[in-house]
Amino acid sequence: MNAWRRSAGCAKRHGRSNDDVDQALSVLCYGSLVKNRTLIVAALSFTLALWACGYHLVGTTSFLPDDIENLYVESFQNQTKWVDMDQRLMEALTLEWVRRGRLRLVDSRAKADVVLTGVIQRLAVIPVSYDDQGRANEYQMNMQAMVQLVDVRGDDEAVLWEDKAFARRTSYLVDPNAVNYFDRQNLAMDDLSREFASALVTAVLEGF
Repeated sequence: MNAWRRSAGCAKRHGRSNDDVDQALSVLCYGSLVKNRTLIVAALSFTLALWACGYHLVGTTSFLPDDIENLYVESFQNQTKWVDMDQRLMEALTLEWVRRGRLRLVDSRAKADVVLTGVIQRLAVIPVSYDDQGRANEYQMNMQAMVQLVDVRGDDEAVLWEDKAFARRTSYLVDPNAVNYFDRQNLAMDDLSREFASALVTAVLEGF
């Protein structure tokens, strides 16, 4: 049952209780002993709904080999007009890797088993909500990057993980009459960097 622990969150979003999850998993594990075919079909349908949410059996993803220990994170190339976004993202990525503790960060490519590289392709801010006077009071910030994790131990480098359009977004409110518009934007950039870093490290470690 431990292999299905990540399904509960999606089940709640679909109006399923924890008891529903337990019942469905029990049927799937011991379906051969259950004669109620209707219940089995319902359980299978529920499982398909979970898979549709992006959940998977823990242990079936491509985890990194155990002999990979040292990671070097290169500063991402920044192809956007947001001149300091690469610095914010680098800081967030460094902190996230340290927090996870799976790999040891090193300060040069020569010391690394694997190297994380990336290119920030797009950073866009769009208004998503307006006040009664037609002024934007909520914005959405979207960032997309091409990212690779490369094994550099051999003579020929090997790409272990890649996403050519890894993206995350965040929203933030502003007061059209306030003078701290850019402060809110800067805070949103920090929030987006942390969210992006957390999701990216998870994707790399679990092989998404």
